Amino acid sequence: MQASSKKWLSFSLSALALTALAQAPSIAKDETIIGSGATASKLDIVNELKRRGSFHKTLDGLSIAYNMDNQLKGRGPFTFFAPDDKAWGKMPGEDQTSLFGNPKRVSEVLSYHVLKGQRLNSDAIAMQKTLQPMDLKHKITVSSKDENGKKALYVDKARIKEADIQCSNGVIHIVDQPIMPILAE
Repeated sequence: MQASSKKWLSFSLSALALTALAQAPSIAKDETIIGSGATASKLDIVNELKRRGSFHKTLDGLSIAYNMDNQLKGRGPFTFFAPDDKAWGKMPGEDQTSLFGNPKRVSEVLSYHVLKGQRLNSDAIAMQKTLQPMDLKHKITVSSKDENGKKALYVDKARIKEADIQCSNGVIHIVDQPIMPILAE
C-alpha cells in the first residue's frame, strides 16, 4: 500500500470514528433529562417537579438535604408528597429560613414526605390509616373529608390537591402544605 493511500485510509477511519462518536449521544437513551432531549416516556420524580416549574423550594430542599434529589432520581419506587411553592408559602418566612439553613432538619422534614419502596396511588392511600415514611421514626396519618360533595384526601393536615402523577420511578401527590414530623430538639 502506498503512503498516500495509507494517509487517506487513516484519515477516512478517523473521520468515521469521529462521526460515530458525535452520533452516540443522540442514539443513547438518557432518562434523566428534561426538555426536547428527553427520551423516556415518563420523567423521574425530580425532573417531573422541574418540568412543572412550581416546586423551586422543594427542589432546593432536596438538594440541601444531603442530595435527596439524587435519591429521588434513582430507581425507586417512591411515593412523594410534594409541597409546591404556594404550600411552602404557608410556613412563616423565619421558619423557612431556619429550616432550609439546616441540612439535617430539612432532610428530616423532606424524608417525612417520601414513602420509599412503594408506588401508592390515591386509592391505595385512602385505604390506609397510617403510612410509614422514609424517615422510619414517625407515621403519617391518613384521613378524608367531604368537601363540596367530593372526598378530599389528607396526609396529616395537608390536603392532596393533585394526585397520581405517574413518574418513571414512582408517583407524586401534590399537597397544599408541607407535612411536618415532630422534630427532635
